[in-house]
Amino acid sequence: MSARTVKPRHVFRDGGEGGPSRPVLPWKISLQMSWANITNRLGRFFLVFLGIAVVVAFLMSSFTYQSVVSDLSETGDVHVRAVLEKAGVFAGDAASRKYQKDRNAWLMALSCLLCLVVITNTMLMSVGERVKGIGTLKCLGALDGFIVRLFMLESVFIGIVGSLAGALLGYILTVLQVGASLEFSILSARHLVEPLVVWVPISVGAGTIITVLAAVYPTYVASKMRPVEAMRVEV
Repeated sequence: MSARTVKPRHVFRDGGEGGPSRPVLPWKISLQMSWANITNRLGRFFLVFLGIAVVVAFLMSSFTYQSVVSDLSETGDVHVRAVLEKAGVFAGDAASRKYQKDRNAWLMALSCLLCLVVITNTMLMSVGERVKGIGTLKCLGALDGFIVRLFMLESVFIGIVGSLAGALLGYILTVLQVGASLEFSILSARHLVEPLVVWVPISVGAGTIITVLAAVYPTYVASKMRPVEAMRVEV
């Protein structure tokens, strides 16, 4: 919503022939405006990026570790099983393993909840900073759907980039951890490639969905803002 990057006369165009005139916001302009809003507020959006990356890194780390250890534990290789036993992978009874699994699930759930709160709060602050810009767009003819589209595109951009960074970070750290605590020699190409193919898309998708869900309420607040009241606000 920056007038410096997108000229107002190019934002909206007449939307049809033979019917009532209605403004249309082209997708190309929507993408340009959303990207400009992110780059103009890098400090603010960095908090969202960091929160998403940390949560997704934790998710990816848990998925990768469980996948690799599970594959290794099913092998019949004597040396591999000896390394796993020495590292304590098979230590503890069934109840202890279930407790650890439940504990990890709770930690992941709490991390996702914390991420939702941080992103929602940051997006609300972003809405407060852009009140006048939203009012300007509405005075130019922007419909509620236009505002929703801009904020949703921003959340998708940040969600994908932050989730991808977090997934790769979680994968790298987990591989190093498993290799250091066990032995790098027992990790085959399959153990290294499978988490990338299977769990990276799932982790990135989960992080993006969390980001979009967290942006729903701030987006609703922005879209329902009355243009006259917005233009009166001193920012």
